Amino acid sequence: MKLTNDFSTLYRAIEEVAKQENHNFKERAKFAALKDEILNYLKSIYGEASREYGMVRFTKTPSTVLKVMNHIASKALPQAANM
Repeated sequence: MKLTNDFSTLYRAIEEVAKQENHNFKERAKFAALKDEILNYLKSIYGEASREYGMVRFTKTPSTVLKVMNHIASKALPQAANM
């Protein structure tokens, strides 16, 4: 349950950064901090060798991170429905 809450919190935060994706220092710093948190989350769930981790690690845009998180959420919803 905690991992789901962490994911939801991180998702909302990166979504906000992606909406305001202008190239000012404040947003870049916020993105860098969120990206680190998301990488820690992905590392604990999937490991460093995962495709999801690699995509987030090498991207420089919030919109790509958001796409990865959308992909993760779409995979998780069918699994949750089957429980």
